[in-house]
Amino acid sequence: MNEVTVKENSQAAVPLGPPAVSSDSHVTRLATGAGVSMAGIVGGRGLHALSQVLLARLLGPELFGLYALGWTILRLVGAFAPLGLDKGVIRFAAGFWRKDTASFKGVVSRSVITAFLAGFLVGVLLYLAAPWAEVAFHKPGMAPVLRWFAFVSPFLATMKVLVATTEITQRMQFGIYAEEFSQPVANVILVVLFAWLGWGILGAVAAAIGSVALAVIVAGYYVLRLFPEMRTVRAKAAVSFPTLVAYSLPTALAAVFTSLTGWTDRLFIGYYRPAAEIGVYQALSQSALLYALSLRAINSIFAPMIAHLYQNREMAHLNRLFKVSTKWALYASLPVFLTISFAPTALMTVVFGQDYAGGGLPLVILSIGQIVNVATGSVGYILLMTGRERQWMTIAVSSLLLNVALNWLLVPRWGLVGAAGASAVSTSLLYLTGLAWVRRTLKLWPYDRRYLKGLLATAVTVVVLIVASLVAPAGALWQLALTAALTAAAFFGALLLLGLDEEDKEFIRLFWQRLRGLRGRQAR
Repeated sequence: MNEVTVKENSQAAVPLGPPAVSSDSHVTRLATGAGVSMAGIVGGRGLHALSQVLLARLLGPELFGLYALGWTILRLVGAFAPLGLDKGVIRFAAGFWRKDTASFKGVVSRSVITAFLAGFLVGVLLYLAAPWAEVAFHKPGMAPVLRWFAFVSPFLATMKVLVATTEITQRMQFGIYAEEFSQPVANVILVVLFAWLGWGILGAVAAAIGSVALAVIVAGYYVLRLFPEMRTVRAKAAVSFPTLVAYSLPTALAAVFTSLTGWTDRLFIGYYRPAAEIGVYQALSQSALLYALSLRAINSIFAPMIAHLYQNREMAHLNRLFKVSTKWALYASLPVFLTISFAPTALMTVVFGQDYAGGGLPLVILSIGQIVNVATGSVGYILLMTGRERQWMTIAVSSLLLNVALNWLLVPRWGLVGAAGASAVSTSLLYLTGLAWVRRTLKLWPYDRRYLKGLLATAVTVVVLIVASLVAPAGALWQLALTAALTAAAFFGALLLLGLDEEDKEFIRLFWQRLRGLRGRQAR
């Protein structure tokens, strides 16, 4: 599907979103939505990380490795389970919002039902394949874990579509409440409860099932609250099922291949290495993903804005938001990256325990690929929301093939370090190629002179950390605390001295207003 197919189709020709507004208003909306998403996602990911820490400590590296391998397989098949309808519902339903309720309901209801059925089918296949997977990975006890995880699949697929539906309003708090608050809170509570009951690893999987099912209920409640008019009208099939699937399936495949690029390393470790090493790698992977949260927060509000601006051919505004959003994500991520780079072993020891200290070097290597992901901005969403889902799928396939080849060569010999290196190289290629394609086909580019301030602040911080490492105190906790404090003070202090841009000041103002509750729950 090329960039004009969807627009030319009479069933999808309704302009997306409200009428165009000024670029300043777009930046304000992006800042407000990103502020809400950042607070919610950081809190939610923090709770998710807490559950992982609890599991790592309660189960130990070997059982935690089995849990991590099962969770990895679930997330890989779960990436395909929604059939890309979490993107398709934004792409198509947004055009009917506030204009044609019957057509809007038709797209949403068809997307939700299809996602649930697809998730159910994927769950059945995963359940049946569990014994084969146990043999293939040479991991006794893996089959029961996978069979329990299979029950998560339909709920996970449904949740993704329902959360995406709430994001059509560009009011990000509702999806945050469902996916980033209710699910991880319930997971932490259930993990502790089932551990107290002595359920072991199956209790950990049961906690995942219960928490995702609760998130579906919460997300469904908010969909009906945001779109109450859907209760009184009969759905109309304004967008045909083949049209919806023609867009969504390549998007789903792109999501699968992108996920595989990020998760293949764990599968190879699961095949070639002991279960304990899978547990260590799962733990360090959680830490490496922390600073990509800023980009995820921005993507959640930026995705519907991309579709709206592109449909209205407001490319100058889109390019400006691309620059601003990438810069904000990078500023939020660089201090975390620098802290991890200068104190990786201390971080693994303090957070997960001494048994996980060997993950320090792989953590740094894996982090390099993630910082490239952040530094290239929302290239995947830009390609998806502008009708270039097939190109993004092709890029994702190429990156995946490289990842598989590198893992096959490196993991048997180098273990965790080899897996981290393979992931860093293939992830970097994925997003750098996406960036090149965005520039070539859409003439969008996220960088300008304003990034020099960030580079200078990074250089100053590196110098400070090098000097501090010469007199670093003994003890992992003190080393980690000092590194984190110095990184934050040096980086943000240097940015303030160099002078913040106007949109940065606006972002900070709106972000803190959201955190303090000064704006309540009003939509912008």
